Amino acid sequence: MAVAAYARIAEDLRGKIASRYIKPGGPLPSELELRDEYGASRNTVLDAIKKLKDEGLVETRPGQGWFARVRIVPFVNSIDWADATAIEQARARGRVPRAAPPTVNLQTTPTEMADRLRVPVGTDMIVRRQEWFLDELPWKLQTAWCPKAWYDKGARRLLTAEDIPEGIGAYLHEELDLPLAGTTFYFLPRKPNSSELSFFGFPDESDTPYVIELIRTACIADDDGSRPLYAAVGIYAGDRNRFESSRPALPTEQLAPSPSVMS
Repeated sequence: MAVAAYARIAEDLRGKIASRYIKPGGPLPSELELRDEYGASRNTVLDAIKKLKDEGLVETRPGQGWFARVRIVPFVNSIDWADATAIEQARARGRVPRAAPPTVNLQTTPTEMADRLRVPVGTDMIVRRQEWFLDELPWKLQTAWCPKAWYDKGARRLLTAEDIPEGIGAYLHEELDLPLAGTTFYFLPRKPNSSELSFFGFPDESDTPYVIELIRTACIADDDGSRPLYAAVGIYAGDRNRFESSRPALPTEQLAPSPSVMS
C-alpha cells in the first residue's frame, strides 16, 4: 500500500528530530522551505506537521514558526557534588553531559560578590564562565569568581581558557596547599534574564520556566575559623533540574532508640 505523502514527510522529519539533526527546541524549516524540499503542496506539509504535533514532537510558537518539542528528563543534582562527580553520575544514568570551553577574563569585584568573598569592592578577580549541556540540551550556566591573588601565588591554570576537570577547589588545594574547610550553598529561584532566556531556549517570556541560581562558596581554614576561597554561580533551568542533599546520621541519632508505636 502506498504511503501518503504527508506521512513520508512526517517520517523524515521525525528521523531528523530523533537523530538531533534538528536540535531539541530548534526550529524546523519554514512552510515554504518544506514545500520546496519535498515538492509538496501546502496542505500536505501542514498535514505532516499536524501529525508530528499530535505525537508531541513539534510545537507552534506564534509569530516564530515550528519547533522541535523539548522532551525534558529532569536531572537530579546533588548539591554536595563537585562538577566532575555530577558528570560521572550523569554518564552512569545514560545521559550525555558536555561542557563548552570556558571564557576567562579579569574583572573587579562587584558589591554583592565582594560581600560574599569578604574582599574589598574592586578587588581583582578571575572570572571563568562556562556553558553546560546534557543530551545537547542547555543544562546550566556557570560563572566562577576567583581572587586573582591565588593566580599571583602560583595557580596559573585559573587564567587559562581550559577546563579544570578536577574542580577549582581541588586544584587550589593541590597547587597551593590550601586547607579546605567546607562549602556553603545559597539557592535563589527567579525569572531568567534575556541572556538566560536565549541560552536555555525557553519558548516565550510570558510563559517561561524559572531558573535556579545556586551559589557555592568554598572556604578554607584560617586562624579565625574559615574564610572564602572562591564562589561559583550556577544558573540551572528549572524545568530540567532537580536537587537533593543527604548527610550521614549523627552519633546521637544512630544510638537513639526507635520511637514506640502506640496501637
